[in-house]
Amino acid sequence: MANTKKLTLFGLIGITMAFFGTVRSVPTLAITGWTQIFYMLVAAVLFALPIALMSAEMSTSYPEEGGPQVWVKNGLGEKWGFVTSWLLWVQMFFGMVMVASTVGVLFGYVINKPELSSNNFFIFIVILISYWGVTLLNLKFDMVKIAGNWGAIIGVYIPFVFLVILGVIYMMKHGIQPQSYLGNFKAKDLLPDFTNLGSLTYLSGIIFIFAGVEISSVHANNIENPKRNYPIAVIVSVLLLVVFNLIAGLTVANGVPKGQMQLANITQPFMIFCTDLGIPTIFVNLISAMILIGVLVQLSAWVLGPSKSMIKVADEGNLPPFFQKRNSRDIPITFVLIQAIVISLVSVLYIIVPDVNSAFLIITITTTILYCIVYALIAISAIRLRYKKPDMERPFRLGKKGNGLMWFVALLSMFSVAITIIVSLIPPSILKPSQYTGYIIYQVVATIVMVGIALVIYKLKKPSWKKSEQTKLEEK
Repeated sequence: MANTKKLTLFGLIGITMAFFGTVRSVPTLAITGWTQIFYMLVAAVLFALPIALMSAEMSTSYPEEGGPQVWVKNGLGEKWGFVTSWLLWVQMFFGMVMVASTVGVLFGYVINKPELSSNNFFIFIVILISYWGVTLLNLKFDMVKIAGNWGAIIGVYIPFVFLVILGVIYMMKHGIQPQSYLGNFKAKDLLPDFTNLGSLTYLSGIIFIFAGVEISSVHANNIENPKRNYPIAVIVSVLLLVVFNLIAGLTVANGVPKGQMQLANITQPFMIFCTDLGIPTIFVNLISAMILIGVLVQLSAWVLGPSKSMIKVADEGNLPPFFQKRNSRDIPITFVLIQAIVISLVSVLYIIVPDVNSAFLIITITTTILYCIVYALIAISAIRLRYKKPDMERPFRLGKKGNGLMWFVALLSMFSVAITIIVSLIPPSILKPSQYTGYIIYQVVATIVMVGIALVIYKLKKPSWKKSEQTKLEEK
């Protein structure tokens, strides 16, 4: 048996950061002004770190493919394992609408028509074209292989570095701008304004930066000395992400005049910085095109990833044979087309909700709530597995002996998840009072429906749904 090349500590740090490297979330961070420091620390310490550490223990205990679905299935049973895989699939409906919405904004700047960035109907049409476009391309070609890592380098890392550099130069030139989101600094600005509950909702959008933190745990078994190196890699990665995001967030908050932040428009700060520093606007067009490439590559990667996980769940008999269909390239065609149709329907929010900012934030928060339910199930499973399988080999284990540290980390995670869901149900301050009731109803109904569908499907499942071993062999 060939030796698998082990990841170094620095290699895992790089991979972990690559999962969360995104320039799109910077405006959501920046709109909170100085409070973003508090929010980022809360998101990192209470949310990202506990989930990453629990995931590492379960990932090394269950190295087979499947991730959270496998952990929850072993901890809480097949029903909740199915709910977990279902929620990780359906959250993409909302998450990909939010990602695809930036395509229209960026395209407007690429063609020198920035006014299109606030045109709801244009954003809606571009979401449909871009998502169906990458879906159809993925049915014919291996787009992830074609795009490769260059998509992330061109569309994420280079723009992020330029944003930070331009923002720092702008701040050095002007200092802290009194008319910006940073304004005249006061110590109380570092904490949320608890008299304005609507501002707390931004915490949910900031926590979304770390959503998917469990993904890096798949590499925990492939790192040298996981007991020592994995927690170091996770902690260092999260700290670096906090630092880089805060530098970008604070400089953007200093550049954009208060009340004018466009959450779906990462090009806005580039335009402000370049105009002020005398850099030709062709640079903004170029950066917009680069970020646009990065967004399309990201959309392309997500078209097949969750679907491939779901078809395994379908083959186990949790979904009818209709969902088990594959095309000639072994792509789960039913899942891919269903997600494209549902994403098209969810994107109608950009027509119903007049303000692009509001629609963007609402969809981001829905995605975060669904992720939080998955993380609650992971935390409960982590504790349960300690008692169900106490003697199981755990290459990475929270605490040398006993279950005290696991209880602490899991309870910390469940506390942060509960707080996130509660603040997510508070109507954001950018909404009008007349929209408050509709917002709460939408978030509650969307969550109940998404969880409810999974429970109903599981309850109605039949033995005949399970794919026979003979059928599996014939397909191979």
